[in-house]
Amino acid sequence: MFHMLQHEIEAICNGFTSVPAFSDIEILKSTLRRERGMFYISLVIDRPNGVGTDVCEAVARHIERRLEELPPPVPLYHLEISSAGLARPLLKPEHYERFRGKEINVITTLRIRNRTEFTGTIAAVAENAVTVDDKYAGITPIPYQVIKRANLVYHPEEDLKKSKSG
Repeated sequence: MFHMLQHEIEAICNGFTSVPAFSDIEILKSTLRRERGMFYISLVIDRPNGVGTDVCEAVARHIERRLEELPPPVPLYHLEISSAGLARPLLKPEHYERFRGKEINVITTLRIRNRTEFTGTIAAVAENAVTVDDKYAGITPIPYQVIKRANLVYHPEEDLKKSKSG
């Protein structure tokens, strides 16, 4: 019973992107856990033009409506929808490709050129590694399998330039 319900909840939470209004949204992270009879659902989402609170609220309302349509008794749940934020995580090779030329910060599980942290622009993206142009280590290929965490580096001055020109 529990696994069937868990499967239905996962399908609802991952299926909202098939709705035309949400078709450009990407789910970066999805977490579903059950604790003391309650389901805790957490989604981190992003889309090309960014995600504001209005989008998070619309996604939450859609998922809540679908959860309430489950056969009785409707499970107890806590739903959290959040934006990837300004320092967006990079989790798949496609993310690195999408943000080629942007500055990123990468933490690795192994030392590469005697370092475990790299900050620089994405110089190249290959099947098994991203190449970062780090100001200290130079152009460094980093295998995806040793990346512990990677995210975009946010530059507030870019937003200021956009708002002044717009």
